[in-house]
Amino acid sequence: MPALNRRHVLTTALAGGTLLLGVRPGTAQTRNVMETMAADGRFNRFIELIGRAGATDQLRATAGVTVFAPVDAAFDVVNARMTDLLQQGSGGSINQTSSDPLRLRELIAYHIVAGSMPSSGLTGDRRFKTVNGAELRIANEGGKIAVSNPAPGQQTGSFGAGGLNVQAPALVVGPDIIANNGIIHAISQVLFP
Repeated sequence: MPALNRRHVLTTALAGGTLLLGVRPGTAQTRNVMETMAADGRFNRFIELIGRAGATDQLRATAGVTVFAPVDAAFDVVNARMTDLLQQGSGGSINQTSSDPLRLRELIAYHIVAGSMPSSGLTGDRRFKTVNGAELRIANEGGKIAVSNPAPGQQTGSFGAGGLNVQAPALVVGPDIIANNGIIHAISQVLFP
């Protein structure tokens, strides 16, 4: 084999190997949204809320969802609001017998949109209906994807807090995270309906 062809074969093999290493076969593509978030390690607090809301099985079984998942640091900013939400009901924790697990479920559902939406499809300034029936505004401004509540306190599934839900948009921080039943976008803030 001439030297040029060997170099081409080696370059092609290395490029193919790099591509396969980047995809990480057997990880994200075989895991559902919940397993993928757990393996990532940046979404522990969001996963805890999903568990307390009783929505874990829903995210394991549902096909074709996009989850805007707040990273752990996002909860530090809204700590007082989350504490208030979690202390509703039975002694500081949400469970099936708490007086207000519905608000927690609404919060989780506000971070989920039906259908798989990669970052490449999140262009312009658009609104998408969330699983809880409210809308998210997604704007791609200068290559940064911002996610926000377009009408705080006036939507279906809202906490009814009016102006208290007004906050700066959350930013998508990082590339798409692919699961076998959807796409996860890591975001910089917790979204409130």
